[in-house]
Amino acid sequence: MNKIAKNLSAAIESARPRLLLLNETDAAHKPAPEKWSPKEILGHLIDSAANNHQRFVRAQAGVTNLQPYRYTQDQWVGLQHYQSADWQTLVSLWYFYNAHLAHVITNIRPEFADSQLDVWNEPATLRFVAEDYVRHLNHHLTQIFS
Repeated sequence: MNKIAKNLSAAIESARPRLLLLNETDAAHKPAPEKWSPKEILGHLIDSAANNHQRFVRAQAGVTNLQPYRYTQDQWVGLQHYQSADWQTLVSLWYFYNAHLAHVITNIRPEFADSQLDVWNEPATLRFVAEDYVRHLNHHLTQIFS
């Protein structure tokens, strides 16, 4: 789990200064009406951090059925009005939440890392959920920077 946490830390440390270079106008730019702006993508990543945080903690508390805690991304992004949020605040929230998640992932007890969870449509281990979280984060950062 240490490697996953280090990958997460490296990703946020690398991305933070680049994110802070975006101004409000660029951060709010939607490439198409149905596409998310960088603000909305980063908001989605904050939501993803919050949802995965719950998974990491609940799984270690013995909860294996995480289906009731599924995330409806478009609804969450819309209800939180990320498009009108302050960009610097979003970047700070995203960065510090993920710094905390790296700490949480580092401290996942080994006996829970490979426990089977019902998260999506197929069983997954907590290790896979953490790895997938970092992959997902990197995918969306690539979207913002392209």
